[in-house]
Amino acid sequence: MAAQNTNSLSATEKGRRWVVGIDLGTTNSAVSRMAFDSEGPLESVKITQRVSENQLSRLDTLPSFLYLPGPHELPPNSMSLPWDEDLDYVVGDFARTQGAKIPGRVVTSAKSWLAHRRAEPGEAILPWQTLKDGRKVSALEASRRYLVHMRNSWDNDNPGEPLGLQEIVLTVPASFDEIARDLTIEAADRAGLENVTLLEEPQAAFYTWQWNHRQDWRQQLKDVKEILICDIGGGTCDFTAIKVGEEGLERVAVGEHLMLGGDNLDIAIAHLVEPRLGAKLNLLQWGVLQQQCRQAKEKLLGLDPPESAQVIVPGLGSGLIASALQAEVTREEISRLILDGFFPQVDFNEPVSKNHKIGLQEWGLPYADDPVVPHYLSAFLRTHKLDPQAILFNGGACRPPAIKARLCQVISGWLGHPVKILENQDEHLAVAHGACAFGWLKHHGRERIRGGIARSYYLGVGQSEALCVIHRNQDEGEKIELEKPELSLRVGTPVAFPLFASTERPQDGVGEIVSQELLNPLGSLETVIDGQAREKEVPVRLAAQVTEIGTMALWATSLDKKRSWSLQLPLRGRRQHKAVMEIAPALLQRAKQAISGAFNAKPNKIEGGELKPRALLGILEGQLGKRSNWALALNRTLWEEFLHAAKRRRCCAEYEAAWFNGAGFLLRPGLGAPLDKWRIEQMQNMMSEWLQFSQDENVRREFWIFWRRISAGLETAAQCSLWSQLHPRLIPGRRHIKSRLKQLLPAEKIEIMRLAVSLERLPMSEKEILGETLFNNLKVNPEAVWQLCRLGARRLMGAGPQHVIAPEIVEPWLKAILDSKWSEPRLIGQSCAELARFTNNRALDLDEKLRQRLAQRLTKEGLPQAAKRVLELTEEHEAADNSVLFGEELPVGLRIFRS
Repeated sequence: MAAQNTNSLSATEKGRRWVVGIDLGTTNSAVSRMAFDSEGPLESVKITQRVSENQLSRLDTLPSFLYLPGPHELPPNSMSLPWDEDLDYVVGDFARTQGAKIPGRVVTSAKSWLAHRRAEPGEAILPWQTLKDGRKVSALEASRRYLVHMRNSWDNDNPGEPLGLQEIVLTVPASFDEIARDLTIEAADRAGLENVTLLEEPQAAFYTWQWNHRQDWRQQLKDVKEILICDIGGGTCDFTAIKVGEEGLERVAVGEHLMLGGDNLDIAIAHLVEPRLGAKLNLLQWGVLQQQCRQAKEKLLGLDPPESAQVIVPGLGSGLIASALQAEVTREEISRLILDGFFPQVDFNEPVSKNHKIGLQEWGLPYADDPVVPHYLSAFLRTHKLDPQAILFNGGACRPPAIKARLCQVISGWLGHPVKILENQDEHLAVAHGACAFGWLKHHGRERIRGGIARSYYLGVGQSEALCVIHRNQDEGEKIELEKPELSLRVGTPVAFPLFASTERPQDGVGEIVSQELLNPLGSLETVIDGQAREKEVPVRLAAQVTEIGTMALWATSLDKKRSWSLQLPLRGRRQHKAVMEIAPALLQRAKQAISGAFNAKPNKIEGGELKPRALLGILEGQLGKRSNWALALNRTLWEEFLHAAKRRRCCAEYEAAWFNGAGFLLRPGLGAPLDKWRIEQMQNMMSEWLQFSQDENVRREFWIFWRRISAGLETAAQCSLWSQLHPRLIPGRRHIKSRLKQLLPAEKIEIMRLAVSLERLPMSEKEILGETLFNNLKVNPEAVWQLCRLGARRLMGAGPQHVIAPEIVEPWLKAILDSKWSEPRLIGQSCAELARFTNNRALDLDEKLRQRLAQRLTKEGLPQAAKRVLELTEEHEAADNSVLFGEELPVGLRIFRS
């Protein structure tokens, strides 16, 4: 290649000379690089970071810890870095050290939270178990700060060659779905890193091995047809299979997302040690114990391990050293717990169990139910009919020699032959190095692992079928336009396409129709078609592509190909069920006409007409059957007619009351169906309109019921806006300046309180004040108990566990209720079961003895299922339980899943 005239290069071109691999890890992050014009060894990039209050160091890895200190907690300049002297947080080694002392201020496992589908990725919820005065950030923001730190460290060491100009390969777990991948790209973009390509971590680990054996890797693999990559990191288990053939290497299988890793091992050890400390630990001590157990695990399972290790947790007295709690854990105990609990020898055909609950619900993350890793590994091998001859281990949890030896023993026993182990030196850097090697090969157009995207993707068509739009292993950059089906989309109205995925169906080609029952639902792709003047519908076809950066893109394109609309993935992680409607079209049309006719009649002719607004739901019941049996999809279809009639509600008081009654009923609980976010936005826009007939008691009552019914879907700002109107009338001593409620009417008092306790996303301080107010005036009757228990429930309908009131606040409420006589045991008992429901999460669960006392009372009152929910973790909640939480029956088909 001819030498390039450097004098003709721009400053940007001169500064772009590196391929950079970044491992954004759950526990540790790392950076590797190699110059475009080099083919030398992969170079680890040192990352400048604080290791103490007064010391900086340059280390190979950046611990993925973010510490958010309290006011005046750390000395001045103890957080400053060469590129920023005014930082108010710490990232890296010092953050990990300080976080071990005060866990309530440190963010950990941010990467796992990006894949948590019930968490809002942009909501500030971390640290999960924070202190009362602690600051919080989102998982997205924490990830951004890690990347910003690495960028600033690089730029500080490489003036004139900023990281933002380099070709960057950023790694993600192979099992990350498209939402988590898009969030990772967004974090990189917010960190100022634009030239980014994604690479799956197991592949990256293999690229390191291949690069280090680039002269003889084919010879090394001459007797190998399949390679298993077993990647068990801090937060996830990733399994990948690579086929070795004459045409090169091909990734042929990827496992499902499995949140099971080193964090789970640490939690299990902590549960083993805690009883030996002689005291019940609070959340702060529990966090310290987990960090201590992680260090003990690494020491006792490492090379030349000692026989035992000490675990020390600070006490609660004034003399912390004197009152420190200590316990000893032996190498034999750790080996038995981890090897026999997480990596036991099992039969190849033994299925994944749903009955194991070894500390897997800590930290609010949805860890796998079954901690036995070989169960998932054998399922992966069976599903994809694999018979690997070689294995490559990766990830911190796989680093201890004892774990590697056990897994090799298990796999060899299954397959009936030994497996060759492919070793990587500097395993903690293997993913970053491999990402760098991949980037260099890509830049030079060299041979890489084939395989494309890891999943097939499908769009729902009809009630039970799905259309394949991207086939598994589709190559990056490959664009496919679907000739069928041709769709006609309404202008100005959002449209949703149910999205499904599968890692187990490589045989499905683009355009093939398969049953939805065989696929994993991911939510719905959504878009809004903006048409031209007088255009009511736009005929479109669908197109799909695997992008150059490794993500999926879908869009609708007009038939003339002049316009296209991107289909956006849902980022709010609520699981959605299939939309099923079993109503004859003629009956549905008749019901729509009834709604339209009721609100379009002139107010002065209400009494003489057949369609009276106040009786509208009853009329619809006569046509469609009992309203409590209406399916969710039917409710939303009928709601659209109420939306069209929204302006008519202001004609008279009866119209207004009837409109709020029907619209709220049909949109309840504000979530669970495709496009509910858009529907809720339409309703939130009506908040400023208030009421036309504000002095009518029935209108006022239906108004508050309406907002309670849809409150689970309201965003935080909308809930706070409602609260601003309510709290001056509910909390003693509050001023009434901004509230429109100058006085409460008798008919609305109960409904206002019912709405208040249903606003799950209010600031915790406000929820606690409301709870104190209710508790101070508690009379043990069904309504008062429901209000208190709805406010303090252990699982919420539309908000994550971070919005649950702390156990120590609600335990006195339950004690007072238990000490009282129950006038209606069934209603009071069901409510109490929600207040004390067992979650297997230390931050949420009430005292065990108190729960046992409640369970005995519930059993005595003839409520054995409620008693069971207080003592045991249930997979999902039955309709009756949902109704207790919501305050009335929910639509058929709507299920609420535990967080």
